[in-house]
Amino acid sequence: MVSQHSLLKILANGKYHSGAALGKHFGVSRAAIWKVIQKIEQTFKITVFAVKGKGYKLQKSIELLNKDVIIGQLDNKTKCQLSQLDIFFDIDSTNSYLTNKSIDGAASGYIVLAERQSNGQGRRGRSWYSPFGSNLYLSLLWRYPYGPAQLGCLSLFIAVAIVRALNKLGIDDVGVKWPNDIYWQNKKLAGILLEMRGEANGPSAVVIGLGLNMSMKSDYIDTAENIGQPWSDIETITGSKVERNYFTALVIDSLFDVLNAIPDKQKELIQEWQDMDVLNGKEIEVHFADKVIHGKALGINSDGALKVLYENKEIVCHSGDVSIRRG
Repeated sequence: MVSQHSLLKILANGKYHSGAALGKHFGVSRAAIWKVIQKIEQTFKITVFAVKGKGYKLQKSIELLNKDVIIGQLDNKTKCQLSQLDIFFDIDSTNSYLTNKSIDGAASGYIVLAERQSNGQGRRGRSWYSPFGSNLYLSLLWRYPYGPAQLGCLSLFIAVAIVRALNKLGIDDVGVKWPNDIYWQNKKLAGILLEMRGEANGPSAVVIGLGLNMSMKSDYIDTAENIGQPWSDIETITGSKVERNYFTALVIDSLFDVLNAIPDKQKELIQEWQDMDVLNGKEIEVHFADKVIHGKALGINSDGALKVLYENKEIVCHSGDVSIRRG
């Protein structure tokens, strides 16, 4: 029996592999290999070239996530706090999976990565486009002794961690849009989703979900054309391919560093976020469930809430979808 996973691991190098050689490797017929190839195209939305006399190859090579490589590049302090690292070839949602694990008592510092999500989650129930083997889909479980009310700025601080990791790649023109979207030149680069549970006075468990565009080139059958807003990816920004395992380690180190800084360095983290704020001073729209207001963004308060000048009064928004007004 040939699994899609095992065959994709061989095809990932982007070179031609003959059907006969693959059949011999797995102990099956060439026809069986072809059937699995068809399933790969259907399941993962990847084009596989079939050339007579050469065999099968992907349109481009894929650097699959590798647990040993990632852990080997982490700081020692991060390694000590990393309780578990799981990598899935295909999963509905890393956040959903880890939320269930947290309910079952999983330890703090548990990370789940995926090559593909069939039901990736964004904020407010939106879906997150999650093509195979091209981006970063990460969820992290972290436990605090504090209650959720003391962690109101956490989503902002996670955005700071991601920007720090991007800066280490030499990507400097990065900003944050309240509460935690990452933008490059007014194009969305990453989104963050936090799911928190806990007692009023603590402890709390939070699952931090990250979707970050690394390579969104339309080499796939299922392209990113249906994303409803301007977006960019690391490969476009840098003009070159960035090693996924290396960058994943950068992100994990940065996340752990920021999470360990709470609450001792909260004031410094808020200032760091404010320095990256793309909304401050802009005319904005804030969409609530029952209404839309127009005003001027005035930054955030110490609780991480958005301050808005609305009808000549300063109001505070703890939730809502925000966009810059055009024209």
